[in-house]
Amino acid sequence: MPLLPMATFRRLAVLLLPALLAAADPATAVLDELQAANRARADLAREEAAWTAERQRLAALIAATAADTARQEREASSAEARRDAARAAIATLGSADDLEALRTRLAEAGASAAGRLRALAATVPPGVIALSDDTGFDAVVRVLEGAERAAATVTVEVVTGTRDGRPEAVKLLRVAGAAAWWVSLDGRAAGTAVMRDGTLALTVAPKADAIRQALAQAEGRGQPSIVVLP
Repeated sequence: MPLLPMATFRRLAVLLLPALLAAADPATAVLDELQAANRARADLAREEAAWTAERQRLAALIAATAADTARQEREASSAEARRDAARAAIATLGSADDLEALRTRLAEAGASAAGRLRALAATVPPGVIALSDDTGFDAVVRVLEGAERAAATVTVEVVTGTRDGRPEAVKLLRVAGAAAWWVSLDGRAAGTAVMRDGTLALTVAPKADAIRQALAQAEGRGQPSIVVLP
């Protein structure tokens, strides 16, 4: 076996010495093991965090799905109830003859209600009941709805009444359908207004300042204050 030259031997010794020393050093080996354990522990922590996040996401998805399922079941139950009610209504209506009879009854009810509305309109201030020539049931219902809204408001409108036997256009302050007061267009006269035999009767009030003040407040021209009307 040929011997290595001295120079070659020295170079090999320089290259192999650190590895031999490291392999022979127990502290270095322990440090390497600890570093590897730390890396493994960090990898495990990341895996656990990812697993926990995924589990929470799936749990939230399950809860949302359950809630949506419950909502759809409620909607389905409501739809079934409406369907059953519609079927019952159809069964109540019955044949075409029954439907025609129902239309006839509605038309009769509309005409009767329209007559009573005309009689009532003759007793309340103008603007409370807006009469219509249409006596159909739907038209009468619309008049009633408008009267209900008008009866809950305070309004000012120009109407024609009768004072001392002569017609006169005045500003009418109406509180719901219960009472009304008037002020002449020139502002010189004011008083109370009532319906008599279908005609708006205008009566002059001796002290009309309160009426003028109330009308100005209703029109937004006066400061809000308590006013006692005659």
